[in-house]
Parts: sequence; structure tokens; C-alpha cells
Amino acid sequence: MQDHLFNDLLNAVKSRYDATPDLQEFGAWPQDMTFREIAPNPLPAIRQIKKWQAPDPVHIALQNVIDLCNWKQTYTEEEVGFGFLQDYGYIELFGPDGHFLTNELRGYIAYWGRGLYYPWHHHKAEEIYCVLSGSAVFEVDTAPARTVHPGDCQYHASDQPHAMTLKSAPILALVLWRGDGLADLPKMQET
Repeated sequence: MQDHLFNDLLNAVKSRYDATPDLQEFGAWPQDMTFREIAPNPLPAIRQIKKWQAPDPVHIALQNVIDLCNWKQTYTEEEVGFGFLQDYGYIELFGPDGHFLTNELRGYIAYWGRGLYYPWHHHKAEEIYCVLSGSAVFEVDTAPARTVHPGDCQYHASDQPHAMTLKSAPILALVLWRGDGLADLPKMQET
């Protein structure tokens, strides 16, 4: 049963990928994925995702498997604060540590709650966000800030500093990583 629910989520993500040229241009869909059972790891943020009604098929498929997911957080309370950690979390749907094992690409589904500020950070891997539900203001070091909405994508080059501000809505996003640094974690910018 568990693999059936995760396959539904993967199929919803694949449909989004197939319908989004920016995602297709970013990287080829992995061909070597194998499902593996990973112990669930609930986080406080999932309570918000469970209550949030949105029409996106990935959003709905995630809600159907949410309690079985291995939820993660990258940062410490010292880096982002207690409140941030209560309303933030992600799963690695596919990748070296994902529910579906592959070394070709990393695919995350990530959530940030309304009113959060995701401070300036960077990472070696290239990244693209595809907004599934909600909206946020993205900042990069080389362009003006822009608000992204469902269906919009935001690209970040290798080691490009970027930040995100959430105002009146939370955000649920599909995030893909590729290239060097695929196994590394983001690093906060020094202030």
C-alpha cells in the first residue's frame, strides 16, 4: 500500500514535469528510480499542509501520503529560529536519499509557512523551484525580487545567493537539483 501511495505522488510530479518546459529543460527525468521504504519522520509543519486545501494534483497526492513521508529540515534553530522550524519541512521524493532511489537528479517537495523569511543562502548544486501552491517573493543576487505563483519557476545557478519571503500565503514547491554538489546541503550566507 505504501508504495502505491508514493507512486501516485511520483506520477503527479511526473505530470507536472511533463507540463512544464522549464523543468524539462533543467534536467532529464530519471530513468533508474527504485522505490524504497524509509521510516516516516513527521515534523510540525505537516499539520499546516494537512489543513491546506489546494487544487494542485501534487499537493493532493502529498496529503494522501503525508504521514508516511520522511520529512527533513536542513537548518538549526540557531540559524533560522524556532518559529521557522515549526513551519518548514521537505521530503526528498527522489534522489540518493529519496523515497525513490536515483543518482540522476534530486527532487524535493518543500513547504514554507506564511510569514516566514528564508534567509540568504547558496549551494553548489543548480536548482529550480516550481510552485505548486501558494506564492512567495524570491530574491537573487543578480536580479530584482519577483513574486512567483502556482506554475511559475525560479532558477538558481550554482553558488548563487538567494532568499525567499512569504507574505500572506505559504508555499509548496517542487524543487529539483542537478550537477556538482548534489549531495551537499545549502549554506547560510555570512552576515
